[in-house]
Amino acid sequence: MELNVKTLYLIGGIVTVCSAGAAFLTWYLHREAPALRAWTAALLLTSLGALALRFRTSQADVALSVAADMVIVAGFAAMWLSLRYANRGFNDLIGLSLACILVALVFLALFVVLRALGAGRQAASIPFSLTLGLLGLASAREIWQGRHRDRLQSRLPAALAFVGLGVARVIRAGVLGFEVIHVLPPGAAAATHPYTLYATIVFIVVVTYGLVMMANEQAGRREAMQFGEG
Repeated sequence: MELNVKTLYLIGGIVTVCSAGAAFLTWYLHREAPALRAWTAALLLTSLGALALRFRTSQADVALSVAADMVIVAGFAAMWLSLRYANRGFNDLIGLSLACILVALVFLALFVVLRALGAGRQAASIPFSLTLGLLGLASAREIWQGRHRDRLQSRLPAALAFVGLGVARVIRAGVLGFEVIHVLPPGAAAATHPYTLYATIVFIVVVTYGLVMMANEQAGRREAMQFGEG
């Protein structure tokens, strides 16, 4: 099956915005639902970063590309950190914001190092995909650990969706890296890119669905308790 990258980017943009809307609407109805507000922020920042990339004047416009990537990284960092803070009972918005900025700066540092080592055009793509992958896996871990607090059964599909999202991005980073060090032939990254991008889009939808399931399960339990008490 041949996948067109430009079409996938268009579909990905639509899916990201729609998923953000679904997550926000669910959070609006269930304010105590875990992770939905952070996931909305992550998706909106991803959309903002993708929109910024549309304003590149050329492929050589590195500064704008890196800035857009940093915005997306910060969004996924916000998702992970909000889950981590919630699991530990922290409520520090300023600290969370500073930590997100720190993660984005770590990505920037990796970009600078790889560019100095001669990674060329892949200097931003490798740390970008790797960072998103690791943040996705870290979010999966925090989602799963949160089961000790609320025992939500729907945490499992949400966590697995984050694992899938993380693995897709790590695979993308690995293929890019192996191509740079000539383990894989030139063009391998371009050939596999449509498939990892497709997987990323699918798992964004599945993550959103998983988080909505968690919100509905939590709300259902609360209503059952209220009905029982009544």
